[in-house]
Amino acid sequence: MFEAWGDAVVERIVQGLNGNLSPFSADIFLRIPPKARLKADVSIVEKAFYRKNYDDPYNQITDKVGVRFVVLLNSDLKMVEKVIEDCDLWTASKDRDFEDEQTQNPIQFDYAAVHYVVYCKGNKVFAGTDVRDGTPCEVQVKTILQHAYSELTHDTIYKPRVDATPAMKRAAAKSMALIEATNDYFEDVTKQVNAVTLPERAATAAFTPLYQQAAGVDPQTSRLEGLLLDAFQIDNLEQFVSEVAEMLAQSAFIGSRVAERAQTKLLFRQPSILAAYYLAQSQGSDLKARWPLTEDELRPIFVDLGLAFDGQ
Repeated sequence: MFEAWGDAVVERIVQGLNGNLSPFSADIFLRIPPKARLKADVSIVEKAFYRKNYDDPYNQITDKVGVRFVVLLNSDLKMVEKVIEDCDLWTASKDRDFEDEQTQNPIQFDYAAVHYVVYCKGNKVFAGTDVRDGTPCEVQVKTILQHAYSELTHDTIYKPRVDATPAMKRAAAKSMALIEATNDYFEDVTKQVNAVTLPERAATAAFTPLYQQAAGVDPQTSRLEGLLLDAFQIDNLEQFVSEVAEMLAQSAFIGSRVAERAQTKLLFRQPSILAAYYLAQSQGSDLKARWPLTEDELRPIFVDLGLAFDGQ
C-alpha cells in the first residue's frame, strides 16, 4: 500500500511540474530522478523504539514511504511546493521550512530543505492496490547542494550512532554557510544566462502552440531546441513566426509528417523543427550551411517538402 501511494505521489507531482514547465519537462528541471523509497523494517523499528517516544509508533511515523525532489536553485523550490500544495489528491502538511528557520535564527547555519507529509484524501486505488484514507508519504524538496549536505551528515551528525563533536558540528555549519553562498552565486549566474537566452526562450514559446496545432501533440523540448534556434539566428521573431504559420496553413501535410517522425525521432519533437521546414522551403542552401547536426538529420525535411537535398 505504501509503495503504491509513494509511486502515485511521484507521478502526480511530476505531472504538475510538466504542466507548469511546458514546453519543457520535469526531466530537465529535476536534477535526480524522483523515486518513492520504502523505509526499511529495521529503520522503522529503530525509530519506533529507540529514537523517539511514540504512543502509537506505526501510525505516528509518517515517513514509512518517502520521496525527494532535487532541484538546482532555492528559487526552484517554490515551483515544487506549489504543485504539492495545489494537488487535490492529498492534504499536505509542511513539517519543515528552511526559510522560516532562517528567519527565526538568521545567524545559524544548519540543514536546509522543505519537508512535507502528504496524506491520501479518501480511500483510493493506485496500480490495482487499495490505499487507505490518511496514508502518509514524506516529500522532501531540496536543492542539489542541500542534498549533498544531507548525504554527508545523514549517518553522522544527526544520527544517534555517532556522537557529534563540537568540531564536527562547526565544520558542518561552515559547509552549510558555503552552500548558501554558492546558491546565491548560482542564482546570479542563472539570471545572467536567462537574460542572454531570452530570445531563444521566446522563440520556443512562440513555436509551441504552432507545433501543438499542426502536429496534434505536445512537443518534448530538449537541448536540441537550443542548438536549432542558435543556428537559425532569427532576427524578427514576430514576422518569422507569422510566416511559419502561413506556411503551415498552406501546407497542412507538414504537421502530419512532423507528428509521424516525432514518434521515433527526438529532433522532430522540438517546437523549432517547424522553423527548419520553413527555412528549407525558403532558404535551402543557407539552411544547409547553418544546420548544426548531421546531413542525415536534415535530409528528411527536404524529402517531406519534395525538395532535392543533394545538389542544393
